Amino acid sequence: MSAILTFSSLDEALRRIEDFAQNGIEPKSGSWSLYKTLNHGAQSIEFSLSGYPAHKSSLFKATAGKLALHIFLAKGSMSHDISMPIPEAPALNDEGDPMQGFMRLQESVQNFWNHPGAYKDHFAYGRLSKAQYDKIQALHLANHLNEGFKL
Repeated sequence: MSAILTFSSLDEALRRIEDFAQNGIEPKSGSWSLYKTLNHGAQSIEFSLSGYPAHKSSLFKATAGKLALHIFLAKGSMSHDISMPIPEAPALNDEGDPMQGFMRLQESVQNFWNHPGAYKDHFAYGRLSKAQYDKIQALHLANHLNEGFKL
């Protein structure tokens, strides 16, 4: 039986993911590479600062989006289609050095923590606090690693 990763914060996620970037982790068949997965996580964090390129409807965000957010936060885990890119986000390369993906992720987390103002609305969940964004982004990374890699 494989291990299940959980992250309570982006800082914890970085500490644990660095080992995978340095030493490797085997993707499950049909899954994204670690490089692409880490860049996807970084891209999501970056959009919390700059704004997501496309959004679900206000009705969706106020109902299904908020419900999903609260369930994920309460459970401490997330489940979503890990093969789906962020809507209308620039395409990510499939292959590259996992440490470069990790460095981008690390920089995006640093920028997140140093951000002085309000965060941009999440494309599916709407307005989030810094603490909510920290936790949901950590759960997002854990979900990709749990479902996409042989742990």
